[in-house]
Amino acid sequence: MLNRDNAIGFLLLGFCTVAAGFMVYYIVTGERPTVDLPPALGIAVGALFFGLLIYGFIRSPLFQRLRGGQGGQQWPDPGTGQKSLWDRLRGK
Repeated sequence: MLNRDNAIGFLLLGFCTVAAGFMVYYIVTGERPTVDLPPALGIAVGALFFGLLIYGFIRSPLFQRLRGGQGGQQWPDPGTGQKSLWDRLRGK
């Protein structure tokens, strides 16, 4: 259940829980949420978002095939025979 593959799901679940808590708080109190951030922080968050977007595209299997990189099966595909570190530690 707690494989490395599930980590992003747990992070997303935590983020959604925090966001839901904020929304419920503002609904119950009847206030409007306002965000007052410095412009530099907005630019930094935007640059980080686009940087991670480009990084994800470059690491994607589609881009690897376009560059003529590794073809065929890769981990975590069960056909490769490789196990995660967590499974190897547990002896599975």
